[in-house]
Parts: sequence; structure tokens; C-alpha cells
Amino acid sequence: MSKVIAIHQPNYIPWIGYFHKMLNSDIFVIADDVQLSTQSVTHRNKIKSANGVILLTVPLARKKVLIKDVEIYNEEDWGKKHFQTLQHCYARSDYWSQYKKQFEEIYNQKWVKLIDLNMAFMTLIRNIFNIETPMVYSSQLPDLQGRKSERIIDICEKLGGSVYLSGQGAKAYNDKEIFNQHNIELKYQQFEHPVYSQLWGDFVDKLSVVDLIFNCGPQGKKILEASSGETS
Repeated sequence: MSKVIAIHQPNYIPWIGYFHKMLNSDIFVIADDVQLSTQSVTHRNKIKSANGVILLTVPLARKKVLIKDVEIYNEEDWGKKHFQTLQHCYARSDYWSQYKKQFEEIYNQKWVKLIDLNMAFMTLIRNIFNIETPMVYSSQLPDLQGRKSERIIDICEKLGGSVYLSGQGAKAYNDKEIFNQHNIELKYQQFEHPVYSQLWGDFVDKLSVVDLIFNCGPQGKKILEASSGETS
């Protein structure tokens, strides 16, 4: 029986495709021992307002370090601002009142490390959608070797994986031959972005998963499952 491994950095309130990949894997690896890219969504993501898309960004104190060591700049009350922005954008949504307290509790805490903040939201979102895919931190796997494809293969082998589920964006650097040599099947996520009931005019895709949560609530999981195309 095949075991599907997916690997992703611990992003801030990730987009819905992130959780689609999680639902389609047997083990989801949190890549926390790689260098932070300051242009990535590890500390920022998009939501929708009456005036268009808004980018929520967590301010960082330390940037040129591994993701697991990135610290948040807490001299400004960014958490309060983010929650107030969410409230402004989603107070009229069908499920804001159901979930606002859970989000507010996370934002009210003083987080030192970015990964702890991101994983708190990850846990909340997994609970809302009842996602039970086991998660493993790459930093907890012993003696990982190589870079890019070699490193991915080492992770898969250490976890007993026979299939690696990759995002489409990695086609440019995944080395299929190396995967074949190690008898690991390389598959690519086929995600068809769903269109769901959304506030503020025409539908906008690729937003943070919070947009799906506040607009659709627990039905968001069924929407995610229905968006699952065949892997290739």
C-alpha cells in the first residue's frame, strides 16, 4: 500500500490549496529547517475587503535565519490590527460569529516565534475542517541529506513514503530520474480552485483559507474535497 508524503513550509493562514494538499497526503511534513524567504507567504497572506484584496503581514525581527528560528517584531500591536482587519472584512459573513473568538484568542497572545504563531493557526484550521493527516517537522528528522530532490527523497525514505505529492510550481526543479532511482513515485497536485459564496463582489481566488472559513464554515472541507482533481 502506498504512503503519500507532502512537504510544505509553515505558512501564515495559508491559502486553501495548502489544505487540499494536506487532505491528499498520508503524512504532511512541515519544512521548518529551511531559510526564510522574505518574499514568501510564510509571514503574509491575502484576504478580501470591500475595496479589494488586502495583504496581512506579520512583522519580523529576525529574517535571515531558518524558519524555525524566525522571531516576530512585537514592538507594534500587529495582532490587534490583523484581527480588526479580519473583523472589518468578514463581520457580515455567515460564520464570523462562530469562529471570531478562536481567531481572537490566537491574535491576543504575544508570540515570539513565527512558526509557533503559524502552527497555532494551522491547528485551529485543521480542527475546523476535521483534518487528521499526521504532521511531522523536518527539523525533527535525523541527518537529512542533500538539497532539493535529494533532500525530498531522504525525507520520504525516512518516513517510509512511496509517493511524493508535489506542488505544480516545483516541476522546474524536481529531478524525476532521481525519484525513479529510489523507487519513489513523483505525483503533482491537481487542484481546481473552487468558486464559493464570497462577500464583496466578483469572486477572487487564491486568498487565505480564512476567506473560505468565514464564508462557508464547516462546509469548507466538502468544498476542498470536491476540488480534488486527479494527481499526475
